[in-house]
Amino acid sequence: MEAKEFTKQIVDFNKNAAKISFDTISAFSSQAAKLTNSLIDIVPNVPEEVKKTTDMVFKEQQKALTNLEGYVQGQLDIDWTSDEAPSKSIDVLQKFSSQAFAQAETIKKESKQMADKATEQLPEEAKPLVTIWNDAINNGFSLFQDSLNKSFDLSKELLNKQAAAKADTKAKATK
Repeated sequence: MEAKEFTKQIVDFNKNAAKISFDTISAFSSQAAKLTNSLIDIVPNVPEEVKKTTDMVFKEQQKALTNLEGYVQGQLDIDWTSDEAPSKSIDVLQKFSSQAFAQAETIKKESKQMADKATEQLPEEAKPLVTIWNDAINNGFSLFQDSLNKSFDLSKELLNKQAAAKADTKAKATK
């Protein structure tokens, strides 16, 4: 058996294993969400915020799982024998992180609304502390997001320079 055929079989096996794993986790997550909702429904006087938060957590978890599955499949679809593989890998990783950041934006917005709702019954003096805490977490996340995006840009720039240098070396060698 040729090395390329063997590699293809390994990649196909890993793709199938990843799909089965993600399908299993997704089914488990879906059942956990249904069970949690059933338990919340039978408990008296559960605040609406709890139900809303639980729904949001399970929906965002499912989106994260779908994004992670796309990332893993994207990495498995790369021809790792090609010179462009590292650059393509960074593209897949960047797409995955941008999807995760989009989800985080949803969570940040929801957490702000939940913090505002939760602080309604607090004394006026305590409300700014909750706002500061929530803003600090969200601002720290934004800083992390900016740093990661700059890291992706730098990685792409370095890989492009490396590819150009490799092409120059090949061109000089053929002369």
